[in-house]
Amino acid sequence: MIFVSTQTTAAAYLDHIFDSGTKRVKRKITWEPAAYEPVPISKEIELLRKDVLIRRGEFGKLYGSRQLEVELECCELGLTFQQALSIRKQLLIKKARMNHWKLKEKDSLEEVIRSFQTQKKSLADIAVELDLPPVSIFRAIMARRVLERHPDLQAANRRRPAGKVLQSIIFEDDEEYVDTFLSKWELEELQSSKKRDMIGYVTNSTSPQDWENELYSFLDGHGINYAKEEDLKSMGTKSTPDCLLLDDVSINGRKVRWIEFKSYYASGLRENWWFTKKLLAQSKKYEDEFGGEGAIIMKSGFSETLASSSTLFLDSGPLSTDFICIY
Repeated sequence: MIFVSTQTTAAAYLDHIFDSGTKRVKRKITWEPAAYEPVPISKEIELLRKDVLIRRGEFGKLYGSRQLEVELECCELGLTFQQALSIRKQLLIKKARMNHWKLKEKDSLEEVIRSFQTQKKSLADIAVELDLPPVSIFRAIMARRVLERHPDLQAANRRRPAGKVLQSIIFEDDEEYVDTFLSKWELEELQSSKKRDMIGYVTNSTSPQDWENELYSFLDGHGINYAKEEDLKSMGTKSTPDCLLLDDVSINGRKVRWIEFKSYYASGLRENWWFTKKLLAQSKKYEDEFGGEGAIIMKSGFSETLASSSTLFLDSGPLSTDFICIY
């Protein structure tokens, strides 16, 4: 049930909802961990030291023997495969960012273009040499080509004409652009690279939204009043968590005003702390905006380093089970 009036200003509406004289239903939620306990940081560090998560030039999903290799290490350490995949993806994103200068520096980019266009070196081989995602390499090569043929497009930015042309080529959603800019071999290279790259080539997933809807269905089923993210946007709030609770709700004895859902694992590794730091900064913004602490639901669990945070971290297992008790 959503108590939202889009005709009411955000400030006035929230002042009314959180006014001490406003009667709100009190709810106590016992959230039992279904699948994940907070992961000791020692296990994350040991997994990292096993040196199985990443390989030079490897930026795609794990299959076959590589998947089995990681699964066996996870089994030995007591981690889930999904937790390892999340840690791995964060490491790959960080590596891609650190090495991206190789596609920005003029001489380096010229050598990449020459290797691909003249020597017909595969994107897979170049990816190993540069330790960069193959589709990111292809994007840099094509950006130069698009601008050389159409200098009036100004810049290879997604929000500008050249960027739109580039995206149309990579996503193959404009046959004319593909035929104009790519040879048959280059198109085959692009298609092959997209199958082996989840960092430079990101497709939309409905998974996070599916889990958010699971949360909303749970709250609806127990008569808890809340406002969704889109409701908060329509009211003009600066910060928009997935769910703002309008009743007096406590989870595991801690009062919670808002809930945010994340479809990955919250790592405690120093190497991945940039991602976790963003989580904590986002939490601080919500606290400042709504004057109260909240909960972040991590689909694949979280590191023990976050257990003492002012924000309540939870796993997502109970959303699809009957392990939550409300009274």
